[in-house]
Amino acid sequence: MSLKGHIPPRLPLKFLRWFCKPELLEDIEGDIEEDFNKRYYKKGKRSATIAYYFDVLRFFRPFAIRSIFKTQNFNSMIGINTKIAFRNLGKHKLYSFINIAGLAIGIAACLMIAQYVSFQFSFENQNPLAESIYRVHTSTVQGGEVLNNSHYSGYNLGPALAEDTPEIERISEFHPFYGGAIVSMPEDVNKSFRESESEIVFVEPSFIHMFNLQFLEGNRESALNDPSSIVISKSLKEKYFGANYTDSVIGQELSVNGGWANGNFVISGVIEDYPENSHIGFNLLLPIATVMLDSQYQSDDAGWGWSNFLLYVQLNQNSSEAQVEAKIKDLMSNYVGETLESEGIAQELSLQNIKDIHLHSEVTGNDIAKTADPTSVYFMLIIAGFVLVIAWINFINLSTAKASERHTEVGVKKAMGALRGQLMSQFLVEAFWINTLALALSIGLVFFLAPKLESVVGQNISLDFSNPAILFTIAGLLVFGPILAGFYPAMVMSSFKTIQALRGIKSTKMGKRFDLRQSLVVFQFIISSLLVAGTFAVSNQLSFMQKMDKGIDTDQVLIVKGPEVDVTRLKVEAFKNEVKSISAVEHFSSSRSIPGAGYNWGTEVRASGTDQTQNKSIEITWVDEEFMDLYGLKTVAGRDFSSVVEGGPYGVIINEAAVEDHKLGSPEEAVGKHMIFGSDTVSIRGVMSNHNWKSMHENYSPAMFMYRPLSGDFFSFKVNELNLSETISQIESTYQERLPGNPMEYYFLDDFFNRQYESDKTFLSMFKIFALFTIIAACLGLLGLASFMVTQRSKEIGIRKVLGASSGNITLLFSRKYLFLIVIANVIAIPLAYFGIDQWLQNFAFHIDIGFKLFVSPMVLLLLIAGLTISAQTLKAAKLNPVKNLRNE
Repeated sequence: MSLKGHIPPRLPLKFLRWFCKPELLEDIEGDIEEDFNKRYYKKGKRSATIAYYFDVLRFFRPFAIRSIFKTQNFNSMIGINTKIAFRNLGKHKLYSFINIAGLAIGIAACLMIAQYVSFQFSFENQNPLAESIYRVHTSTVQGGEVLNNSHYSGYNLGPALAEDTPEIERISEFHPFYGGAIVSMPEDVNKSFRESESEIVFVEPSFIHMFNLQFLEGNRESALNDPSSIVISKSLKEKYFGANYTDSVIGQELSVNGGWANGNFVISGVIEDYPENSHIGFNLLLPIATVMLDSQYQSDDAGWGWSNFLLYVQLNQNSSEAQVEAKIKDLMSNYVGETLESEGIAQELSLQNIKDIHLHSEVTGNDIAKTADPTSVYFMLIIAGFVLVIAWINFINLSTAKASERHTEVGVKKAMGALRGQLMSQFLVEAFWINTLALALSIGLVFFLAPKLESVVGQNISLDFSNPAILFTIAGLLVFGPILAGFYPAMVMSSFKTIQALRGIKSTKMGKRFDLRQSLVVFQFIISSLLVAGTFAVSNQLSFMQKMDKGIDTDQVLIVKGPEVDVTRLKVEAFKNEVKSISAVEHFSSSRSIPGAGYNWGTEVRASGTDQTQNKSIEITWVDEEFMDLYGLKTVAGRDFSSVVEGGPYGVIINEAAVEDHKLGSPEEAVGKHMIFGSDTVSIRGVMSNHNWKSMHENYSPAMFMYRPLSGDFFSFKVNELNLSETISQIESTYQERLPGNPMEYYFLDDFFNRQYESDKTFLSMFKIFALFTIIAACLGLLGLASFMVTQRSKEIGIRKVLGASSGNITLLFSRKYLFLIVIANVIAIPLAYFGIDQWLQNFAFHIDIGFKLFVSPMVLLLLIAGLTISAQTLKAAKLNPVKNLRNE
């Protein structure tokens, strides 16, 4: 049977004939066609076609690729084009500056955003086991509706999962040191520091392996086996023992005093500081066996009743997330099914990979982990693209505008035999060098600007050349930047007809290209308008959140963290009585928590007379009799705690949201009714007005105050604004005298409360900075076009001046076209901005109204900036002696 006659696929055949050297083409084409026919006969058309593609690509190698140029070798041509490129850059200094500066600004913005975004996406990359480690979540379901999804669970859940799920290789329970602790060196009381709850954690020994902790000192296999042991980070070692301390600290002691552990612990390990790009952070690890000794966990039902633990599981290599999730989903019903059924709820377990937690937390409400808003991160990527596109548009616009000045050059080269491909390569080489110079300048800009901008945005945006994402970005900009920005101008300039180019006749298609330039200008200012409107919206929303009446007075409130070392009620009472005698202290209150710090406890409650199926979530904190008065909280019905009688009963105070949630009628009707949680029944003493205990992102939630005459967690002082430093000094002196051994930590509540908006402030700062970059890049392009327009129409300006036109008339005449384009851009941008801003504001329970001013302001601002940019060029030309312009023509 003949193997000939089958036609190879056309596309690879054309590609082969295009690149292959003529002297090799016949042999190569014949060989691979013969192989094609053999495969066609043995394996069929599809297999033969695929193999043919690979055969063609196999010969796309230097020995077989023909020279693109007919008159000179490739290397020589590149050198000549490089010389021409730099001569043109030197000849047209203004346009070169605008092109390079505009591209540099766009690339610099792109690189800084790339660094920021790559960090956000790098969480848990340092952990080789991250793909197999999951955090266990518990969803509470009632009537088919998910009430909440929590990352907390009881300590019995870990052993239950380990026993029932062989697909789980390891488990590790994790308990934060809620409220923080005071850590000190027993032999040096001056080395005493208050460590926050995010720094100290109780963990199981398996945590060391699951999270790949790197030990500098000690044995990682046994470091946490002893309940009296402690593992510290390298930075904590330097903090307590000094940066120059080189001896081992294994066997030395640290004293830890707080609500969950008190006593001396022996250092059994020193680890490298855990990377910032992890959803959890810690400097001090304690064995979880220590916290299990707390009285709270000694009752029979504590293992399922106290949900203060986080649980991590590591799946074995043969298991999948979906497989394990399906198996554990209803596990809770096997252990506490009767209790859940009596309460009318169900609990379902699910898994979330630790790599997803930072940007895609599935937890309802606040997550203890470090989280970020993915929308903000993706939006920064869009901004990076916008700024870069604007810079490329500038290059395209200026290059095509200048094309009319290079028609003679193109005509001469074509007359001398230059091919269109050779001309395109010349202009692409020019684009490459402009892009390369801009890239080098942008890296310098980033090194200069990033440290200054980091203090504003609060994020690391300095270039890290060890980061593959940065290297890929730079390589991509270097390779694809000249092609994307330079291909169209190169195609336009190389397309001039020889005779027309030599005669100086413009192409008949020039008008279409001019329309394209106008469209690109409009597109630039659509982007600029969107970013400016977005900046106004974010700024207004942040200002609104900080200034809105929260229903709670946080002004001039000084917060002092309560003592942890050697605390007695008598000492705290003595401190309270003494500080209240300070003349500048108007009010004093103690409480278990403060606004902005969350509540102490979340539980399920129901109104008396209803069954357990009516249990609903409520958040609780303990306050004293002066708390509501100090914070200006209003009682809308009943009484506050100011008139309580020692010994009780005290009752509770709930907010209006709780009254509505439990359908208790009006606030007046709710007073005197009873609430049930667990085995306790309490009377509603009063109803307080709704207030923003948390950020404006969240709506009012059902809340309850319970009475405690003297809480040692937080001390609140309403102080007179006069002589604040002296007042603080007096309070600190009394604190050290009455509560020795406790370092005093203090801050003002309004600053602390506004820390909840740090991510919003960072987003606003980055928005402002890169919106400014965008406007500068767009205006640089406009400056270049205006300058070119003035140069091209200098004779017209001269004639108009001779005929009596004023400088203002000429400026208006030459400006109005571009100002009209900006108006068009804003008209297009307004509905887009409205939609985007409206979607973003849905993230806030309390937000601004989208008003007309929000869109008019950006348009006026851009018109003003653009008007000044264009006027700077037109006024300069209009003020010249018209005789000069006419003589030059």
